[in-house]
Amino acid sequence: MSAVPGGLSTDQQPPMTIPLRYFLVGLGFLLAGGAVGLRALVAPPSGLAGLAHVHLLLVGWVCLTIAGAMTQFVPVWSNVPLHSRRLANATLALFVVGVAGLAWAFYTARPHWIHGFGGVLLAGVWAFVYNLGRTLAAARPFDATEAHFAFALACFAVVAPLGFALAMDFTTPLLPFAGVSRPQVVAAHATLAVFGAILATVLGALYQLGTMFTQTDLHGVDRHLARIEYGYPVGVVALAAGRLLAVRGLALAGGLLVAAGALAFAAILARKLSESQVQRTPMLSRYAVVAAGLAAWSVLAGVAWLRDPLAPAARFGPASAPHLLFVGVVGFVVAGSLYHVVPFVVWEHRYSDRIGFEPVPSIDGLYDGRVAALDFWLLAAGGLALTLSRADLLPESAALAGGGLLAAGFLAFAANLAGVVWKHGRVLPNWATGRAENAD
Repeated sequence: MSAVPGGLSTDQQPPMTIPLRYFLVGLGFLLAGGAVGLRALVAPPSGLAGLAHVHLLLVGWVCLTIAGAMTQFVPVWSNVPLHSRRLANATLALFVVGVAGLAWAFYTARPHWIHGFGGVLLAGVWAFVYNLGRTLAAARPFDATEAHFAFALACFAVVAPLGFALAMDFTTPLLPFAGVSRPQVVAAHATLAVFGAILATVLGALYQLGTMFTQTDLHGVDRHLARIEYGYPVGVVALAAGRLLAVRGLALAGGLLVAAGALAFAAILARKLSESQVQRTPMLSRYAVVAAGLAAWSVLAGVAWLRDPLAPAARFGPASAPHLLFVGVVGFVVAGSLYHVVPFVVWEHRYSDRIGFEPVPSIDGLYDGRVAALDFWLLAAGGLALTLSRADLLPESAALAGGGLLAAGFLAFAANLAGVVWKHGRVLPNWATGRAENAD
């Protein structure tokens, strides 16, 4: 059976169905975003439809999954109670309405609805930041994971109003009065969202998960690499500020710190995986892809930012490598983590109190291992095809094939995890209302 790590305080965690809702709704946004992206490969999107694809995947799937994971595991890791269960439930509702409505408004090019639904999403993000910020405040002094999470929450708090300002600017020009152009604000918004809110959370979580599930410790050169990685948050702030103010030197310094920090962490993760003595799982297999993808992306991004850190084409590194970052790093981290977290949540609720009284399945036994292997190779092949096609190393037709492979892989992944809940989680109470969980 997958190890259930010791030394964690499960007494502080909220009811299991709270994060489970986040994860399953996030899978729905993943499939919707994949469908929009696949259609874009067949017929290039017009107007704002491309923003619908981006927000469905990065906000609807990745950020919603991050919110659910933090809500569940910050109390466990930090041994502090969640500040408010009501706010956790409200956050999910606001996220769902905000993301779905915003994607619809982008896709149908209805600018007046963009800032309406953007306001709902802003409220959801701030509710999440306040709830988890109050929770983390009781955990000081911070370890590496908690420090990264605190920085990510600060980025969430800034990203949301920047996005709302951009939404308002569609119909009521506001940015010229602030002395900045729309492209500058877009660049700062995207930088803080991807490298601050999302990637900082990923690195912070992997400090904990990478050591916990390989049953290793940071030692020797790991500690020196960690000191380099600690410059990563400074780099994100400098890169975002440099792009917002169009100061090339500041953006360059920030970009190099981001690339160096990410490369150092890739080395730490690779070392932990190489030292692991535990049985290979879908989670660890995906983390191996993350280590390789993050290392490759870091080098390519550093080179691209040395040339011009302010260029729109270099916003996420080289123009050819967005899929290397978003699929090979972020996508595989989220997918790999969910392959443990969702079965663990269901197993904990359904089977943990039956140990010693009757045979119970292992955590890894709740999902289909063959489907997990299939979606791994589909996602790896699809992401590689898209990356090589964007780098002009494969013909344009490979991008369409890669998109199809990614769609099939994510569909298999979502079906596998949904099957865990359907087959083993039927007794989870009050799914629709959460009435048993609303008390603080």
